[in-house]
Amino acid sequence: MKRNRSFSRRLSRRVTVVVAIIFVAQMFVVGLTSNKIIADEAARSTQHMLHGTISEIELPLGEVEIATRTVAALIASMPDANNAGMIISRTVEIDSLICGGSVIFPSSEGAKASMSYKDSCGVVHSYPLTGGWKTGSWVERCLAFVEQYRRPFWAEPYMAEGQRHQRVTAYCHPIYREVNGDSVLYAVVTSELPIDWIEHKCESLRPYPNSLTTIVCGNSVIGLHDSVLIAQIQMAVAKDKSLQELQEDIKRGADSMRRIGSGSNVGYVVYGPLHNGWMASVVCQYKEVLKHSSLMHTNLLIIGLIVIVILYVICRFTIHRMTTPITQLSDAALRMAKGDLNTELPEIKSGDEMMHLHDSFVYMQNSITEYIDELKTTTAANERMESELGVARNIQMGMLRTDFPENVAAMLVPAKEVGGDLYDFVQKGNYLYLTIGDVSGKGVPASLMMAITRAGLRFVSGIDQSMDKLLERINVSVTDTNSNDMFVTLFMGRINLDTKRMEYCNAGHNPIIVVPPDGDPYFLKAKPNLAIGLFEDFVYKAESIDLATGTRLILYTDGVNEAERADNSLFGNDRLLAWAGSALVRNSATSNKEVVDNLYKEILQFTEGNVQNDDITIMSVTV
Repeated sequence: MKRNRSFSRRLSRRVTVVVAIIFVAQMFVVGLTSNKIIADEAARSTQHMLHGTISEIELPLGEVEIATRTVAALIASMPDANNAGMIISRTVEIDSLICGGSVIFPSSEGAKASMSYKDSCGVVHSYPLTGGWKTGSWVERCLAFVEQYRRPFWAEPYMAEGQRHQRVTAYCHPIYREVNGDSVLYAVVTSELPIDWIEHKCESLRPYPNSLTTIVCGNSVIGLHDSVLIAQIQMAVAKDKSLQELQEDIKRGADSMRRIGSGSNVGYVVYGPLHNGWMASVVCQYKEVLKHSSLMHTNLLIIGLIVIVILYVICRFTIHRMTTPITQLSDAALRMAKGDLNTELPEIKSGDEMMHLHDSFVYMQNSITEYIDELKTTTAANERMESELGVARNIQMGMLRTDFPENVAAMLVPAKEVGGDLYDFVQKGNYLYLTIGDVSGKGVPASLMMAITRAGLRFVSGIDQSMDKLLERINVSVTDTNSNDMFVTLFMGRINLDTKRMEYCNAGHNPIIVVPPDGDPYFLKAKPNLAIGLFEDFVYKAESIDLATGTRLILYTDGVNEAERADNSLFGNDRLLAWAGSALVRNSATSNKEVVDNLYKEILQFTEGNVQNDDITIMSVTV
């Protein structure tokens, strides 16, 4: 047996493949499930972190708002603006959160403002109440915002004026007074707040290394400084409708989470509003969220592959060890098939099905040995029997006459080695004796009965008696020697060749066919007589008929009209009589041998190769 075709190797492979398929399917399901759980949990965790950071940012903003509203209330209660600058300066000095402040008094001649700020050493610098601020300054922008909002608001981050170099945001609180029944803007109080600590909060809120936390303040963004990245984000938003919807959602101040991106850049964004109208958001990529999960899955996959390889080795070793007796038994069976019946079988004492298989092989080995011994004996006996049957066939066929005169032809084809049909003819002077018979059964007993009957026919053919008497003598002779209850159907005729008169007696045989030179062929009717060998004292009745010169007689046994095809249909008397009326049979120039051979060919053509089930005997005689 080839190693790569061994049963143990194929079974090991199949077991390993099944386990591998189950493992891969399980890994796939677990991977999808765990990734979804991890991604959902990461989004929820990020959302909680964002809300915590928002609370940390809103607390200082709220304190600044309170301080600014307090200053605005003091300035609003003052009769004039002379001490406003001092209040702003004092507020900046004592409030650690506020890095600068101002009070602006708008007028038709130009806004007047007083500003104070802390430098890097904490020293407060103040500018007196003056006017004439240049166009585009913070004063003009602040007044424009107040005119737009007409309520307190947080300004977008901007670069602080003066000697400071930092980005700040300012809480602006307008003060209105009633003039002639109208609410008129009296002053605007602002408190500046540095945004570096807010940026630090954004920077610290980074759930994953490449996460991006930003705070949108109107048209400005805190926490995003890379101009190239800003441009890329703007281009992506311009092309992606879903990002545009997300941007609008953030501007409206919604609090939610969305999945964004495609391909390898898939991620999620968590966003929420601050109380001052700003919007904080955190963007994370799923490849970072699932980085550790992917690493874990990879490690599990590697471990699983190693386990599968180990499983294959174990299965290979175990199954090979378990199937080794099968291989040994297979080799032994092959040697037995080649003739080595004494080959040694492997010893198995496992007590399981393998041992039962071994015992079956032992039993088969012994049975085949005994069978071959018996077969040799039987074969020798059959060879002797076949040899003897061959001799019997030769003897039987030798008993049949083959020296046919011109007016007689016959053939006998036995169904077995020897048969029970017979034919004979004897010419004594101007008399021609014709005989055809069929012994019941086949084989050796029928052939022996046929030999006895033919001997009786030969004995009585020279006796000058009527046909019925001659047949009675034959019946007595056959009945005396018949111990097996066999019988013989027989037709016997005697033709006077001068007068063409035929005496005949039919002892239970098929009616012969008479083919006159002029007229249609017909079956010769005969008086009913029993077959020979049944009753010793049966009285037979003979008949006679005058035949015209040139008449042809067709004698046959039932192997002709009962010839059978594969579909169980028979040759039949009608087909036989139709053949007898053919031009070949009626032509006087056709020899009797041609007639006999032609009828046999018709039978073979009809049976289409079906096995012959009875002896076939045909005789043709011309008068």
